[in-house]
Amino acid sequence: MSRFREYMRERAESKMGMADAAIALGVPVFACAADKRPVTSHGFKDATTDAAELRRQFGDSRAVMIGMPTGEATGLVVVDVDMKPGQQGGAWLDANSHRMPHTRTIRTATGGLHLWFKHPGGRVKNSASKIAPNVDVRGDGGYVIVPPSPGYAVADNAEPADVPDWLLPAICPPEAAPATPAPSMPRRVALVPADGGTALGRAALAERCEEIRTAADGTKHETLNTAAYAIGGLVAAGELIEGEALGELRAALGAILHRCKDQRHAEKTLARAFAEGMGKPQSPLAMVTPIDEVNPATPYLNRIARGEIKPRKPLPVAAGLMDVPGALGEFVAYCEATAISPQPFLALAAGITLIGTLAGRRYETSTELRTNIYAIGIADSGAGKDHARKQIRRCLYAANLTQYLGGSDVASGAALRTALVRHPATLFQIDEFGDWLRDVLGDKAATHKKQIAAYLKELYSSANIPWSGTEYADQSRQGKPREDIHSPHACLYGTTTPAQFWAAVAGGSLHDGLMARMLIFVSPESYPDEREAAMVPLPDSLIQALQAIAAGVEGGGNLGGLMSAAVTPIPYRVPETAGATAMRQALRRAQLEQQREAAGTYVTAIAARLTENAMKLALIRAVSRNPAAPVIDEGDVAWGRAVAQHCMDTLCQEAGRHVADSDFERKMNLAREIIRKHGPVTHREMIRRGFRFPTKEREEVLRTLMESGDVIAEKPERQPGAAGRDPAIRYSIAAAV
Repeated sequence: MSRFREYMRERAESKMGMADAAIALGVPVFACAADKRPVTSHGFKDATTDAAELRRQFGDSRAVMIGMPTGEATGLVVVDVDMKPGQQGGAWLDANSHRMPHTRTIRTATGGLHLWFKHPGGRVKNSASKIAPNVDVRGDGGYVIVPPSPGYAVADNAEPADVPDWLLPAICPPEAAPATPAPSMPRRVALVPADGGTALGRAALAERCEEIRTAADGTKHETLNTAAYAIGGLVAAGELIEGEALGELRAALGAILHRCKDQRHAEKTLARAFAEGMGKPQSPLAMVTPIDEVNPATPYLNRIARGEIKPRKPLPVAAGLMDVPGALGEFVAYCEATAISPQPFLALAAGITLIGTLAGRRYETSTELRTNIYAIGIADSGAGKDHARKQIRRCLYAANLTQYLGGSDVASGAALRTALVRHPATLFQIDEFGDWLRDVLGDKAATHKKQIAAYLKELYSSANIPWSGTEYADQSRQGKPREDIHSPHACLYGTTTPAQFWAAVAGGSLHDGLMARMLIFVSPESYPDEREAAMVPLPDSLIQALQAIAAGVEGGGNLGGLMSAAVTPIPYRVPETAGATAMRQALRRAQLEQQREAAGTYVTAIAARLTENAMKLALIRAVSRNPAAPVIDEGDVAWGRAVAQHCMDTLCQEAGRHVADSDFERKMNLAREIIRKHGPVTHREMIRRGFRFPTKEREEVLRTLMESGDVIAEKPERQPGAAGRDPAIRYSIAAAV
């Protein structure tokens, strides 16, 4: 039997075994993927004890874990205790072990504990760290993974105990007394037909609910907020019945609730937006959404998710971009050999940040550039984006270099600084990077999140100088003295889907320079042919090469292998060949020309980093090829320029479709996109497709587009003998646009 057939047979047996185990549990359960997300359409609401249905669920190729609802569905409440080192969940459990009842306990895949208790009655809300830091509750509307799912095991097979009296107030806090309602705005009351609303109202409700159900990741909040606000306005206008409209919205949210990171927040968003909409009656033909809440890219991104339109194809990856010698090339080859869905271009992005981190504070160019790089890998869901990230972790653990690896999230600017104080050369790997970036760049980003963006911009240009800390009033030893970091070296590798990333970019600005510091690697093929991944051990040569890069040039630098934020390093200055110097100077002149051509636009901020990024990449390639005696040659500069230019062109191509220099230009971009995809289109049809702004602004946008020659307006002639109003004006894109 071939290896492939044997693999498929074992996989099928494993599937059948998991289905049998799920059936044997005797409680409602459902199938989950390896990332613990449900593979069923309605998440935990599809939980069942029916054997045939469970076998169908576990027939899904993604189904490898068993999920169990908590709350009234199973009569259970689960307390999730994070026991990882450095977390406070274990300390809380130790402090309360003397009064904790004997109850069923499950050990999780990460070493944490799930304590099962009987449902105490009433409503038990899901919560995170409200009992204590790193101690969560799963109650009504939640679920947990159960054994024999991979990594999960029964630690104590006792029967679930009652929630102890001392813990009950924390799990079921008393409901706050309802606040006295504020006087509501008067709204028009109209007679609504008994079938639930007017024909137009019902059509608008159905359309909005469908938008919620099909909202792409990264756009769910904006879609939900906009839809609930609009439908609330229709209720206020007498077009819909309040209870039925709200029920339909909640049902639509229920279809995607399992994909929401914070389910309670999603439910609150719906209720708040609906209530606000109730204060502003509106017609289904002219629904005005709250401008400060609407992401102008939402309609476009949702249509991509529904398959109605196709996004522009990524730029092709020239063969020369994958010409990487030494440790970098070996890392890319290892990722490709061990992946089910090979993504060599994303592996290249990841490898660049890996080599760049290890080379930090050890090497520099003749112009004092270091190898700190921010690279973003972009591909659709399920395309294998996480594979290279996992291989980086594997490499650093095998090489005993885990001190270079930062956390999988950066919660605040202070957290970023603390990590670099601990180890001044650190690689941060962030999944779901688009969502993370939106929280950092968005107009409503919290202050501690905005500080991350400010710090990342500073760090990119501070790798060769001290980075000053915050001044405090009391800087004595007893107070809080200023903490400077000498030559901080932060590298970043983020992975994200296109919808998430461009939604974040659409809500941010390219003028401030953070995006210009990022190298954008878009996979040329999100879904390559799958294959059986080879079980290849990490090559000793790769491990040794990474260790050599981290050690630096023998005799170069100061204090040997010391990596201290309080010490200024003296890195080895990598020499350039005469040809490399000439190419660098030519690149600088070409960059200046690009900046002059793009004067006054956000492209100047992107072009301003071309030479800097190219030479950082050239240094990484030279060090990768020969860490003991690196030299930057013409090939290194040519490769660095090609990669930097490719990433710059990618950002400019996509940003032009999603990012505007002003709010007015953002509205024009949205109008162009609607007309391009659906024209010839009437003004009313544009409103229905997302062009929902006040009448005066809509008219100004269309007038500007027509005066600039981007859009043509045509009024069809009335057919002879036709009754009624004149035909509406239709807008279409000019042929040259």
